[in-house]
Amino acid sequence: MELDSKQLEVLQELVGKPTPTGSEHAGMMVLARRLKEATGLKPTIDIHGNLHCVLDRNAKRTVMLEGHCDEIGFIVVYVDDDGLVYLAPLGGVTVPLCAAERVVIAGRNGPVNGVIGARPPHLMNAEEKKHVAKDDLRDMPCDIGASSREEALSLISIGDSGVVDTGWRRLAGSRVSCRGFDNRVGTFAMCEAFIKLANSQCGSGCNIHYVASVQEEVGLVGGKTAAYDVAPAIGVCCDVGFATDVQKDDKKKIGDVRLGNGAIVAVGPTYHRALVDHFRGIAGTHNIPIQVKGAPRGTGTCAWAMRLERGGAAVAQISIPLRYMHSPVEVIDLNDVAAVIELVAKGVGALDDGFPLLPEQP
Repeated sequence: MELDSKQLEVLQELVGKPTPTGSEHAGMMVLARRLKEATGLKPTIDIHGNLHCVLDRNAKRTVMLEGHCDEIGFIVVYVDDDGLVYLAPLGGVTVPLCAAERVVIAGRNGPVNGVIGARPPHLMNAEEKKHVAKDDLRDMPCDIGASSREEALSLISIGDSGVVDTGWRRLAGSRVSCRGFDNRVGTFAMCEAFIKLANSQCGSGCNIHYVASVQEEVGLVGGKTAAYDVAPAIGVCCDVGFATDVQKDDKKKIGDVRLGNGAIVAVGPTYHRALVDHFRGIAGTHNIPIQVKGAPRGTGTCAWAMRLERGGAAVAQISIPLRYMHSPVEVIDLNDVAAVIELVAKGVGALDDGFPLLPEQP
């Protein structure tokens, strides 16, 4: 299973846009244009910033396909008299990884480049060299080249957002590195699955809502509001999942998950057993590679949001294996993305109003 050239073009454009939490609109417009061109449907963006596209089958049951579009990043909180810019994390930033990185800030007149510098080794003693990367952004100012506070504030404003400036790089075979695959690649996969369903002759027996949600990295914000609005009976969330093929000790904690081995299907108390079994059966029938992950409790994805809003939905979590999560060099296998698209499209296409959601009644 492989992505076609158009899909690769859209994914590369999407991850090329800075979309830190609270500033996702540029990514939403990429997805909206793809949806309109591929389906003829008209997506909308709600007051929170969530992108919605609806395939109305006049069915009784609604399925919500969701993936969040925000990435981790920074927000400008202070500028000192020398024009140095101080940032705070947006989402789960691993601060020591920011040392000696390039940064791009969405300034008032366009992108503003900066760097988070590091002290020269010549000026450090042996002990100080062990702690070059600080663990607090207050000790790691961003240098945008300004020589004064006034000059800096002519380029940026307090509250502007930014991201580490690393982009798409092909690795060996079907693997790619980029910042912010978490989770633009997941919402891309759900968008492509929705397109397949919209263009299918048989389609699904359910109404389908595709949602690219905002601000997942700071509390599942868009997932919660969208789930309340859509009120789905079934929710399918696509996020990235931890690959443990490099950090092998993590296998004992979260299981054996490898790049190139297909979609991750989560099993556990949060996820509806019949729905999970349905997707596992679809994978077997259509020879779609999957990996099964045991999840003893709810994870920090929007599957949790859909599970709990209103009366709650029956949810499934289908994830894309990812190495080096929340770093500037996240790595995926593009064939895993293709497997997720196929699994979601085939699985949701086989659902209808008669799919059993309730357990045996007393």
